[in-house]
Amino acid sequence: MHRDGDMEDGDVSRIPDLLAELDEPRDDEHPDIAISDDDTAWSLSAFQGGLVVWENVEDSAEPHHLANVARAELHRIMLLVAEGRLDEVGRLDWQPGYHPPAP
Repeated sequence: MHRDGDMEDGDVSRIPDLLAELDEPRDDEHPDIAISDDDTAWSLSAFQGGLVVWENVEDSAEPHHLANVARAELHRIMLLVAEGRLDEVGRLDWQPGYHPPAP
């Protein structure tokens, strides 16, 4: 999913272009990009400040997040999702909820 909300069936070669959308000016209405696994409904959303959210959009399970994720690591995680390696994604050091608690 692109920042403007458009969705496409892509291939892994398009991930760098998707990531580049995070370099565009801030847009509070469309703050993230996402990649999902259609078979399982797991979705990985990424935001400009390095926040990454991992959730199942069809399940009531609690979402999880990683903060301050470097672009290279985000690319690696998105490749894992695109390749269906969801078990590996699930083993990352996810924290509960959508974002870190306020200081």
